[in-house]
Amino acid sequence: MTQALFARYLLAIALGHLIVGAFLFAPYLTEIPARGWVNATGPDNMEGAVAIWFMLFAWPLLLIVVQFWHSESKVSRPFLWLCVVGSLFGISLMPASGFWLMLILSGAGLARNRKQDVSVLS
Repeated sequence: MTQALFARYLLAIALGHLIVGAFLFAPYLTEIPARGWVNATGPDNMEGAVAIWFMLFAWPLLLIVVQFWHSESKVSRPFLWLCVVGSLFGISLMPASGFWLMLILSGAGLARNRKQDVSVLS
């Protein structure tokens, strides 16, 4: 799987994460500016802290999207395996989560790269 193709699917996951987060945490996110923005989440506003961390999780996904967007290189096997391990860890902690999507994407990348490697050898 090329990095560009991986980036397109990952963009869908990241945007989905932001949209779901906006709906799930709307009351807490709208409360943050009213709390003064700086130090607006934390022990006395744990729901707000969870909302912020949920939304911020899309940031590293978007960084990968930007890095991979125009590259026709294959996604490296170590990167894909790291995605699989991270997804399995996330799924074990939160079974009802989007980590399943990342597991599917990284598994598909491994399968596609293996198929391409086999076809090149034949």
